Amino acid sequence: MCSKLVLLLVILIFAGPATAQDVNLTEGCITDFSADVDYFPEKVEIRDAERFAVAYHKHYKVLSVSDAFDGAPGFEYVLMQCGAPAPPAADFAEGAQFIEVPTGDIITLSTTQLPALARLDLLEHLVGVDSAFYISTAEVVDAVADGQIAEVGFGAQINIEMVLSLEPHLVMSYGYNPDTDAHPILLDAGVFTALDASWRELSPLGRAEWLKFTALFYNREAAATEIYDTMVSRYENARQLAQRVPEAERPGVLINSFLGYADAWFIPGQDTYVGRLIQDAGGQLLLAEEGSTLSRGLSFEAVYEGGLAADVWLVETFGVSSQADLLALDSRFGDFAALQSGHVWNNNADENANGGNNYYEWGVTNPHLVLADLVAILHPDLLPEREFVFYQRLASE
Repeated sequence: MCSKLVLLLVILIFAGPATAQDVNLTEGCITDFSADVDYFPEKVEIRDAERFAVAYHKHYKVLSVSDAFDGAPGFEYVLMQCGAPAPPAADFAEGAQFIEVPTGDIITLSTTQLPALARLDLLEHLVGVDSAFYISTAEVVDAVADGQIAEVGFGAQINIEMVLSLEPHLVMSYGYNPDTDAHPILLDAGVFTALDASWRELSPLGRAEWLKFTALFYNREAAATEIYDTMVSRYENARQLAQRVPEAERPGVLINSFLGYADAWFIPGQDTYVGRLIQDAGGQLLLAEEGSTLSRGLSFEAVYEGGLAADVWLVETFGVSSQADLLALDSRFGDFAALQSGHVWNNNADENANGGNNYYEWGVTNPHLVLADLVAILHPDLLPEREFVFYQRLASE
């Protein structure tokens, strides 16, 4: 008995404490689990996004999404280090989904989710998209054309049989209305489905920070943090440059155009995503409601009165690349000062053959590039050598 005790002590002495990890495991599984090891030494801090949060535990992390759509419940995802035991399901909210990380194949149902995969070097895991029609990310377009990535369809019309045949570990969806969305169908079929609520974020940096949401499923926190910190630095540099301009010298900015089919001209509030971009770029968004996080539809006459003298006009309208295109929509646009002075711009400088606008794909995850474009438009003297990424001035002929 004594010799066995001595042997046990020797083993414990030489074995020592569990070996700590220095980095997250981004490939494969652990083979020798220890409850004392922190398997996620590289963690993310959520700084600007308000719709998701993560809580770290030694061998799993709990990812939560709130306000994914109007009236949405909270969603909870338990991300377990592969090779570690699952925590008790009773410790989590009803409906919580469990997944091992780093996870594998993924299907994305929004173009805005693709840049994160590209920036994190995860495109090899992409096996499906909703449709390639509007996609700008070149690698994805090519892979769909070569049959390496499938198109599974939109919303409630998603081809669930095709999804199941692809055997994805993860589908990244979004929510607008559960009656017409894909995620209820996917969940009913037993497919792990995470809701991306980045579109609900009001700040440009908050939307871009959802890069970290994707990274959490692949233990790529370190890469996501580095990418995001660089982005924030560049955004802040552009913002601070624009904020040097005295308020009295900041140009009045008119945005969007009258939509005949809606019988309205939609003007975003000051605290919307677009409103914040204009303010950060050193502009004054005309007709915007102060403190509002919503857009409101105004009559043509109301905008004509309040926006006629705007210094700059960002038309943000599909199919408009020239002044002639704009006037073809409504001849009254010719009365606006910005058109007469040639200060009308659209965010369609990078469109694919089908009209897919990269502003709504890479622009969302690279707000520093959007902001730099806007600063150069509103204050040309501040960035005189700017090569525009998303915006172009309307051609006069």
